[in-house]
Amino acid sequence: MSFEKIAPPSTDPVEKRREAMAEILASWDLEGAIPDATGLQVVREYVAGRLELPMALEMVRERAAQLRAKENHSAQ
Repeated sequence: MSFEKIAPPSTDPVEKRREAMAEILASWDLEGAIPDATGLQVVREYVAGRLELPMALEMVRERAAQLRAKENHSAQ
């Protein structure tokens, strides 16, 4: 029996965003891409509904670019 038959998917938008982010974070973890405190704060803001997805994605992209630049600078 599948979980969906036991508990139907939530219709609460916050719960839907929370579930989606939990799956994304689990996927990142499997790939070894653990977000830092800043990345997790963006996720929390999105889940709470204080950020729209396009803005959250842009913030994550910017943070990743900052971390890559820092990593590249320290490697030199």
